Amino acid sequence: MTFYRKAGELIVGTRLKRISDRFLTDVSNIYKKLGISFEVSWFPLFYLLHNKERLSVTEIAKELQVTHSAVSQLVTNLQKKDLVEFTNDKNDKRKRITGFTESGQKMMDEIKPVWKSMKESMRFLLNKKENSACLLKALDEIEDTLDKESFCERVLKNMNKQ
Repeated sequence: MTFYRKAGELIVGTRLKRISDRFLTDVSNIYKKLGISFEVSWFPLFYLLHNKERLSVTEIAKELQVTHSAVSQLVTNLQKKDLVEFTNDKNDKRKRITGFTESGQKMMDEIKPVWKSMKESMRFLLNKKENSACLLKALDEIEDTLDKESFCERVLKNMNKQ
């Protein structure tokens, strides 16, 4: 039994991070080996714009549950690489709408088959063993529970009971 398995509940966060880092490294290597200049940190924005086409920075931040500043930095970075562009909202000239440039759409078309293969490969992993099939549902449940009460709040509440 490995150290991580022996530590059980005390190390869940560390194990999740290790698995996440492992996946992100593999995904980064997939893009490199295929000669696609795509960074894994771009995925949420690309996926969102692929599905919604055009959104304001505020809408993107809300959808991705990240700060306006983080989205603004990412969008500015991608704009410099000519992958996204801003247009003014027809109803509110102060509001800027983000969408793919021609280069960004071309990259999107290039990575769609990669995402399809990743999805199929992930399905294989999630269905390989009996408990793996429950992982996504379990993650949803954990996130829902943490939305109601943070882990910090729970631990401190438990300590006050003692």
